Amino acid sequence: MSMPRLEYDPRQIGEREDLPPIEWVPSLGCWCVFAAEEIASVLKSRDFVVADFSDLHRKLAQKVGVDCSAAVEALDHIAIAHEGERHARIRKDTARILKADLALTKQNTAAAANEIVSKICQPGPSIDLVRDIVRPVCDVMFANILGVGSVARSDAGVSASQIFDIYLGLNRRAKINAEASNMLEAFTSAQGELKTSPGYAVGLTMLGYDSIVGSLGSSLLHVLREDGAGKRLCDVSFPPALPATGVPYIERFAKQDCTLKGAAIRKGDRVRLYLDDGSVDGAGRPFFGKGRHSCLGEELSTWLWGTLTAELGKLPFAWTIERVERRKPDWVFVYYSSILVRLHG
Repeated sequence: MSMPRLEYDPRQIGEREDLPPIEWVPSLGCWCVFAAEEIASVLKSRDFVVADFSDLHRKLAQKVGVDCSAAVEALDHIAIAHEGERHARIRKDTARILKADLALTKQNTAAAANEIVSKICQPGPSIDLVRDIVRPVCDVMFANILGVGSVARSDAGVSASQIFDIYLGLNRRAKINAEASNMLEAFTSAQGELKTSPGYAVGLTMLGYDSIVGSLGSSLLHVLREDGAGKRLCDVSFPPALPATGVPYIERFAKQDCTLKGAAIRKGDRVRLYLDDGSVDGAGRPFFGKGRHSCLGEELSTWLWGTLTAELGKLPFAWTIERVERRKPDWVFVYYSSILVRLHG
């Protein structure tokens, strides 16, 4: 299917305030929901469900013979890929993993953030906020959650996290399965130290790592651009909530005929929810979802944002943004692979 991808935002066609809370966008072939209240309504409603990603990959394997076994194994351990009892069980298991040794995870991650920022953030040579700071800090956090160090993942091209794009072609799905397979092998070989099963380790990494690195990178870039040149980092008022997200939208499917804000939605219709609702305060944006599929990592992500910005907020340096690169192609996450800045004393 050929259609506009991540870069396409129907709100850019006209004035944002003139857009209705929900409208049918022919070029996307789906309903688009922009207002926070209506987004929350869809997320909480049993009339809308997630795509069955596991079933999609199983059918692909049967129909065209593409190996999707590793992808299915990972999806079978990711709550947002399921509904009903299976979703509830996976969600409960995932919450248990995230909460285990939480105090120690925060302690070690905070210490790493302090050490990395103090060492890297000095006037002189350019530094990369993503490669030199955000990713190393996230690596420490995930290593503490899972019990083992991070596995190799791509900054460019195919990332295993792109499995959540339901419109990927067969070649990219094969590459994603290969990435998932490599991750499964790496975690399986480290089972002596792993705090959970390889399946859950892959699931948490595929869903969690890119979303949090993407959100932290997007949020840092947002703040640095908004505050502009000439200011020092110690003078910046970093917001307590993430002001931007690496997950620009999520999608649901209508389980039955229903209505939303007067729109007649039919069974099977796809509904795209734009998590950036345009509000000024990041705390008012539904970045972490609502209801049964709300993000289990919200508390930890918000804590990490506060911890990282507290360290950056100690620095008496101005900054210049020199170069910004986004991972392409990627139609699931806004993932900055590089944010190059120069600090000035």
